[in-house]
Amino acid sequence: MTLGIRYMLISIVSFSLMHLCVKAIPEIPVVQTIFIRSVFSIIFCYIAIRQARVPVWGNNKPFLVLRGLVGMFSLICFFYSIQLLPLGTAVTIGNLVPFFTLFLAFLFLKEKIPHLKWLFFGISFLGVFLMKGLDKDLSTVGIILGLCAAFFTATAHFVVRTLRDTDDTAVIMFYFPFITIPCMLPFIFTEWKTPDAREWLFLLLIGITTHVGQLFLTKAYKHEEVKNISYVYYLGIVLSFFYGITFFGEYISLKSSVGVGLVMLGMVLNIIA
Repeated sequence: MTLGIRYMLISIVSFSLMHLCVKAIPEIPVVQTIFIRSVFSIIFCYIAIRQARVPVWGNNKPFLVLRGLVGMFSLICFFYSIQLLPLGTAVTIGNLVPFFTLFLAFLFLKEKIPHLKWLFFGISFLGVFLMKGLDKDLSTVGIILGLCAAFFTATAHFVVRTLRDTDDTAVIMFYFPFITIPCMLPFIFTEWKTPDAREWLFLLLIGITTHVGQLFLTKAYKHEEVKNISYVYYLGIVLSFFYGITFFGEYISLKSSVGVGLVMLGMVLNIIA
C-alpha cells in the first residue's frame, strides 16, 4: 500500500465521522455548522502555516481562491443533502466524484476517456435517477444537491492537482475557511441557534475530523495520482451505511437499493476496467 493510499484511507475515515456528526445535529442550521467548522479549520491551518514557515497568501492566488469557493459550494450542497437523505444514500451520490473528475479531465485537459468509462458513468447516473423514480420518499432536492456536491468536490480535487506544484498543503487548506467564513457570516445573524453541550461536542468533532480529512486528502493527492486512489471512496460508502443503520435506523428500501446498487456497480466497473 503506497503512502498516498494510506493518506486517502485516513482522510475517508475522518470524513465519514464528520458526516456522522453532521447527521447527528439536524437542529443546527447548515450555514451555522459550516461557519463554526470553518472557524476551527482556519485556526488549525494558520498554525500549520506558521510551523511550515511559508507565506500565508500562497503563490497561485487565483486558483487558491477558486479552491476555496468550490470547496465551500461542495460543503453547502453536501451538508444539506445529508440532512435531506438517508446518510448512506447521500454519501453514495456524493461519492460520484471520480466520474466528475474524469469529465473535467476530458473537458479541460483534453484527456481521452475510453468509451467503457462513459458507459460506466451512465450506469451510475441511471442508478441515481432510479433511486428517485422507484422510491418516491427520497427528496428530489436532496439528490440534486448530492450531485452538485460531487461535482464541486471533483472540481476542488482538480484544482488541488494544479496547486500541488505551486503551494504548500497548509496554504491550500487555509483558503477553504478563509473564503467560507465571510460568505457564511451574513447568514449567521438570521439563522443562529445556540447549541447545547451535546451539539457543541459534535460541532467540535466536525471541526477536528474535517481538518484531519482535508489534511490527508491534500497529502494523498500530492503523493498519488487520482486514478490510483479512487477505489478508496468505497470505504466511505460502506461506513456511511453502517452509521446510518446503527445510529439512525436508516434501512434503505428495496426500491432504493436497486439505484444504489447501480451507482456502486458503475463505480466498481470504472475502477477495475
